[in-house]
Amino acid sequence: MTQMKHFPLEARSETVSREALVQAALKEITQNYREASLSNVAREYGVSLAYVSECVRAQTGRTYKELLQKHRMETAARMLRRSDMNIQQIISLVGYENTSYFYRLFHERYGLSPREYRLVRTGHGRASA
Repeated sequence: MTQMKHFPLEARSETVSREALVQAALKEITQNYREASLSNVAREYGVSLAYVSECVRAQTGRTYKELLQKHRMETAARMLRRSDMNIQQIISLVGYENTSYFYRLFHERYGLSPREYRLVRTGHGRASA
């Protein structure tokens, strides 16, 4: 199996459309968000990581990391609303190892802690502490 990694960037970009790379990157996020990596896409298509990254940003206006983070946060929020899993399980399932980092990102996005979000969004908010 030969790889295209030794070809000049121009030759590779002619064989793979920018749209195909971006679609592959977005698919990686939605289907493999827990362990998603832009390196996987670059390797699969035989292009540089920098090239795929540039294509994603040019076409979506966001970085791959921003898109992945958005998907992970939305998935976590959905799990908080629709499941009884504990917050630590959800954090792990969406692909975060650092709990405090997840809490910070979640609070930045939703203005609430995951626990507060679950209570408000599921209608289980109580007046008592």
